[in-house]
Amino acid sequence: MSDILRLLLRMFAIAFGFFAGCLAAGLAYAFLARLVVPEDFGRFSEFELTVTLLVGVLGVASLFARAVLLPAFIIIAVFEFWRRRDWLSHALAGGGIALLAGLPLTTGISAGDGDMIEPARMIAIHTACGIIGASIYWLIAGRKAGRWLPSERAATSIDAD
Repeated sequence: MSDILRLLLRMFAIAFGFFAGCLAAGLAYAFLARLVVPEDFGRFSEFELTVTLLVGVLGVASLFARAVLLPAFIIIAVFEFWRRRDWLSHALAGGGIALLAGLPLTTGISAGDGDMIEPARMIAIHTACGIIGASIYWLIAGRKAGRWLPSERAATSIDAD
């Protein structure tokens, strides 16, 4: 496979992993921040609940993606060139990025039942969502970080000989 095609496939995997990670973070946020509570499942029709959940998760995921896009791609580039493939590095980076991106949002957030969420809980929710999103990214694209680099492929072909 040519180097350009290998690089394009890697970029597609990174973009898809980022998208899936943001969806997972949005889903986690919807439940952790109590935007969707278990009581809603019996109160609304299945179609109405599905549409509400889908639109809510996609909306929160798009907000996460917008807030962390540039820092996340900088970290992804660093991890690619340093060949960081371990889960812990990705999880800590995701939690740190989400924490920094969510700090301005920690005051005055109301839960689904009308109560205000205290700032410490919002910080924990943002950090947990970042770790969840980064873990999904790691499952899709992070485990193979740096394998497209020429020196990495040369080392594996020498080992195979």
